[in-house]
Amino acid sequence: MIRKNTKLGIMFTAPLIIFLALTTFFPLLHVIITGFYRNYLPERGAVFVFFENYKIIFQDQDFMQALANTAVYVLSVTALHLLLAVALAVFFDRHTQIIGKIAYLVRGIIIIPWLLSWTVAAAIWLLILNPSGVLSSVLVYLGLTPRLHIWLGDPDYALTWIIIITVWKSLPFFFMLTYAALMTVSSELYESANIDGASHWQQFWSITLPMIKQTLMTLAVLDIVWCIRQYEVIAFTTGGGPLGSTRTLSIKIYQTAFENLRFGLASAQGVVVLLICSVIAMIYIKVHTQSEVKQ
Repeated sequence: MIRKNTKLGIMFTAPLIIFLALTTFFPLLHVIITGFYRNYLPERGAVFVFFENYKIIFQDQDFMQALANTAVYVLSVTALHLLLAVALAVFFDRHTQIIGKIAYLVRGIIIIPWLLSWTVAAAIWLLILNPSGVLSSVLVYLGLTPRLHIWLGDPDYALTWIIIITVWKSLPFFFMLTYAALMTVSSELYESANIDGASHWQQFWSITLPMIKQTLMTLAVLDIVWCIRQYEVIAFTTGGGPLGSTRTLSIKIYQTAFENLRFGLASAQGVVVLLICSVIAMIYIKVHTQSEVKQ
């Protein structure tokens, strides 16, 4: 009977295993192998160079700049997502009765950016940040700036605007999940805290934050990985410019592979990104496991 169930289980899981092998494991293995070759173009042949591509990566100033830009981008977006998501979730939780039926309408409006594709979101912000767009025109009209400004063409502001666009686009997702987690917190805890004379701030630090900590940790890891992989919004707005100020790891890999046609080097860069994401995932698993043991 056990053998029959085992064969049945293998039969049902085999299609999924084959699918994952064809779409994930084999391509990943191919990328890792390609990272040990130089200029991996079929018509030119491949030269095995072992770790030379990895030496080039860490000696490449453009890659180091892309790594630094990615770090700033990831940390800024993740921090803003979590802070704003918690703030909005707590606000709606505290003022649902006051806002009443309008709360449903406001939540519906807030989620609209998440429903847009990255292409549409980038197009909207290009219209806003265009030198003759809405933002520059309003600022000039109000006398806050003497001339029209090229926001995405200025190295001092370009990355900041990329961060703002990303936060605006993805915040609804983090807000809804944080709000859902907040809804699972028992109201009796807050009632007991009120009886004990705890302030709203004390209730937040002692009840709200500990109760939704696991959700926030999961969202933080997801956001970090998504931001490291982010390509669309940068490609559609600045393309990594100006002067490489918005060039992140994903843009750098694309440029190395499809503009410079150095597929071996691009594969090695991809492996480095994979290792970074793997380390982050392992740290999360370790912290999550330790917190569960303490509970």
